[in-house]
Amino acid sequence: MVEDLDEFLDEDEHAVAGTYDGSTAVSVILDHDYLLAHEMVSTTNPVALGKASVFPAAAVSKTLVIAGITYKIRDRQPIDDGALVRLQLEAQ
Repeated sequence: MVEDLDEFLDEDEHAVAGTYDGSTAVSVILDHDYLLAHEMVSTTNPVALGKASVFPAAAVSKTLVIAGITYKIRDRQPIDDGALVRLQLEAQ
């Protein structure tokens, strides 16, 4: 089965436009996962879902700008078959 990732990352549906590493236009699904940082303290953790082909392993420490907010990519985690990756982000 061949997945149509462009359809999944359609900006008219779920995805948002962004700029990766200062110049590459990308589409990602942005989420702010809820985390329990430690006892009685909660926070959100911004994450983005994108194509692995766009965000290689070298993406860690590079930037992703979405809606005027610059994020540093802190980690890159392959999902399932590896066609998609979850990017752990930190707002700058």
